[in-house]
Amino acid sequence: MNIVMKEGYEDLIFMANQIGDFFKNYPTTEEAVEGIANHLRKFWSPSMRQRIIGYVEKTEGGDLAPLVRLAVEKLKSSS
Repeated sequence: MNIVMKEGYEDLIFMANQIGDFFKNYPTTEEAVEGIANHLRKFWSPSMRQRIIGYVEKTEGGDLAPLVRLAVEKLKSSS
């Protein structure tokens, strides 16, 4: 990951991965991804959601946990 691409996203990446850590033990991948996506919809501002979507679009989300990347893709497809 290019440091320049990551710059400005560190806090969002950290928070999103913390959310992912909570949901990673859900019974199925689908439930975990849906839980993460729902949390981001409910508790993140629209601008935060757009920034994390933009991060994934620019970098493929390499610093995000796999479940979080899937959840952000889900957000992207529903926005």
